[in-house]
Amino acid sequence: MRSAVISSACALGLFFSAAAERAAATIAVPGASVAIDACALLRRSEISQAIGAPVGQPARQDAGIEPDGSYSSSCVWEIHAANPANAGASAPLGGKSFVILHAMQWPRGSGLAHGFLDAFRKAAENGDIPAKTIPRNFGDEALWWGDGLAVRKYDVSFGISVFFPGSTVDHTGVLEERLAPHILQRLEKRASHMRQQHSAQ
Repeated sequence: MRSAVISSACALGLFFSAAAERAAATIAVPGASVAIDACALLRRSEISQAIGAPVGQPARQDAGIEPDGSYSSSCVWEIHAANPANAGASAPLGGKSFVILHAMQWPRGSGLAHGFLDAFRKAAENGDIPAKTIPRNFGDEALWWGDGLAVRKYDVSFGISVFFPGSTVDHTGVLEERLAPHILQRLEKRASHMRQQHSAQ
């Protein structure tokens, strides 16, 4: 089931990857690339509380070091809805509900994390995505791109999207915005730990 979740969710994850590739147009700055684990940035209990439904075990898939120097990691949690809505077989995961988080750790001090958000803006301008990007107040910078929330904090950028047709919440980013603070809190702790390690060297 874990591999099926990952492979089916790639339809949505492809846009996150495409955004990262477009951000790679910026020349990577030499520096240490540090791995990041998207699944470690959210807990199942936090997701369940935010969306009002239980979720399955996280399914992780990392692309690893990208050509732009970033480390890319994705995680999917399948939502176990009590009365799932029929979204159609052509929908991601065959219409199943899920949460997907894509996180990228950029080279330390490179200042390239903004490229992830810039790619969404460019995609909206070119008509590659139907919705206009809307600024949101999370992290150092954030935007809503119609189907997900893109955020950057320090040298990390991430995209979080909830596909939950059966939700009673008006899907305008409410669920994603409930999850973002948990991710940012862990990124803050992670950054503090990395600074301590760096100063100890």
